[in-house]
Order: sequence, then structure tokens, then C-alpha cells
Amino acid sequence: MEKYSNRDDLIAALTEDVTPIKPVRSLDGIALIAFATIIAAVVSIAVYEWWDGLLKGQASGYFLITHGLLLLLGAASGAALIKSAMPRVGAQSSAAFWGALMVAVMPVGAALSLLTGTGNHAHEGLNDPVAMMCVTGSLCASAIVLAASVLWLRRGAPVSIERSGWLAGTTAGALGALAYGITCPLDTFSHVGLWHVAPVAIMAVAGRLVVPPLIRW
Repeated sequence: MEKYSNRDDLIAALTEDVTPIKPVRSLDGIALIAFATIIAAVVSIAVYEWWDGLLKGQASGYFLITHGLLLLLGAASGAALIKSAMPRVGAQSSAAFWGALMVAVMPVGAALSLLTGTGNHAHEGLNDPVAMMCVTGSLCASAIVLAASVLWLRRGAPVSIERSGWLAGTTAGALGALAYGITCPLDTFSHVGLWHVAPVAIMAVAGRLVVPPLIRW
């Protein structure tokens, strides 16, 4: 205060080099994640081709339920991810946690069908010839969504970077598996329950490990 004759001069000096920034809005985050998911789907279709059975009513109930749950999980964890970049006082939503539990029902059910030998084509399970292709394709699609998630988090100010890492990985895994899933013609319970859900768990762990160093202040 000794250098400036009054408070107005001090405030003017402190704000002299301050430049306005674009505010962080939830709609921007939604648009970014949605756009990345669409890009992931387009790339998956370009590489693996669209499965026209979806439009012809050939998809099994297992296929529709699994991917419906992936969509719900992606939406729930994505919403929590977007909010995590804009910290505020209040209770955190547990929707992503419950969404993950719902999705977990599918691999558990698929594993039980393999152990008991019940269900449609249960014998394919661990010997599924295209399992690795589905896991790899889903992970590649998820990487696109994960990159968008990191860009969004870097725009904001996430406080719990570990939680943001889990959310980013889960969001990317669910939406990436969904984006790839529309190209896969295999719709048995053992296939979609195991190999279309496994990338979610893999990406959740990857997000926890990779994302925090990239968004740390």
C-alpha cells in the first residue's frame, strides 16, 4: 500500500495484466463428450463396418440391454465428470457408482452361464474367436473419448483428480464400447456380457493411472 496513493490505484495495478477467459459451461462439456463419442462411432464403422442387423430387428435382447446399460453408465459418469471440472460445495452424485453396479450384472451373469453351461452359446465364452477384436476395437474407440475428457478437465479446475481419473476412464470405456458395439454382429449373452463390458473396467483403471498427471494443477 505504500507504493500506491489509494486503493483504486492498487487494484488497477493488480488487474493490469489480467485477461478475460471463456467461462466453463456444462453444455460445452456435454457437447465435447458427445462429439468425441460420435467420432469414435464413425471411426469404428469406417474400420469394422456397420452391423445392419440393428435396423432389421436381429439384435438379441442381451445385446440391447447391455448396450443400453452402457449408454446409461456413460451418461451418468459423463455428467459427474463434467461437474468435477467445476467444483462447488455440495454432495457428490452417486449415479455413476450405481450405473457401474448395473453394468456389472452383465459380466457376472455371463460368467455364471459359462460355469453352469446354460444360456445361448454359453460354450463360446472364453474361446470366443472375435473377443480380442471387440476388446481392442472398444479400447481404441474409448481412447478418443478419453482424450476429449482430459481436454475438458484441463479447462476446468478439478479438485479430486483421482476421482476425476476414475470418472474419465469409466465414461470413455462405456461410451467407447457403445460406439464400437454397433459394428459387432455377435449378440450372445456370453459375448456381449464379457467382451463388450471388459473395456469399461480396463479404461476405468487406465483413467485412474493416466489422467491425474495430465490434469494436475
